[in-house]
Amino acid sequence: MHMTNLVQRVLVGLVGIPIALVLIWAGGWWFSAAMIAITSVALWEFYTLAEAKGYAANAGLGITISAMVQGLLAQSYVVPGPRGMAFMGLALLTLFVGVIAVIGAEIWRNRPQPTMNNAVTLMGLVYVSMGLSALIILRGSAHGAETPEALIDVGGALVVALFVSVWASDSLAYFTGLSLGRHKLLERVSPKKTWEGAAGGLVGAVLGFWGICLWLLPSFETVDAVVCGVIVGVVGPIGDLAESWMKRDAVIKDSSHIIPGHGGFLDRFDSMLFAAPAVLAYLTVAAMVRDWIAGEL
Repeated sequence: MHMTNLVQRVLVGLVGIPIALVLIWAGGWWFSAAMIAITSVALWEFYTLAEAKGYAANAGLGITISAMVQGLLAQSYVVPGPRGMAFMGLALLTLFVGVIAVIGAEIWRNRPQPTMNNAVTLMGLVYVSMGLSALIILRGSAHGAETPEALIDVGGALVVALFVSVWASDSLAYFTGLSLGRHKLLERVSPKKTWEGAAGGLVGAVLGFWGICLWLLPSFETVDAVVCGVIVGVVGPIGDLAESWMKRDAVIKDSSHIIPGHGGFLDRFDSMLFAAPAVLAYLTVAAMVRDWIAGEL
């Protein structure tokens, strides 16, 4: 007798969540290697969606460029000082050269629709790879424990807060929509989503981010925690809808069947692809504004 979808989801969660927490706590190359692997699979899934629409992305080259850029980003936080900044610059240079390589390689591939093939290959790098790279940057950008007694450093606490916020948003949106949902959010993309569910998801995102910060990062500004939660609650569902729309367009239910009961990595990280870079952008700008007000810029 086959396990139900719900049982599969629960079992995967019981195994996957502790592993994820250990990797986030460990940080460094442990976390980065896991993110590179997840990104590579998610990027392959994205290119598979494009293939279903008749486009021939250069999957091998796209995934190679993605892994190289993320590896260099990870190394930039492992190596201290100016050498670390050099690796950051090398990551950007690799991305620029990679764009040239993708476009140039398409000439020799000689496939139909070369313009769309290039566009899909490069979109995967921006949409999937850069979206998940934000997690590597966020995890590595704040070294050192907040206090000697802290269980996890600042970057790790923020990544945990981000994951919990996305999870709380998804969960509360589902249950709120199930019990109170009356008005469809965007029926042509996701028929079951409602405005009531979206409102519940927004509340869940704020409570999730704020709650984790209170626990693991008590000195984190309350306004920043709330704003980050709002960002997750707004852009996360947009990421979910975007991936749902692409799958509907390709007439595919799940991006893959790698994770039992959950589909593929692209399915599991669709909200994070938008939420992680948006939160990283806010925290970066907020820190710059505070430094400018303090006269340190």
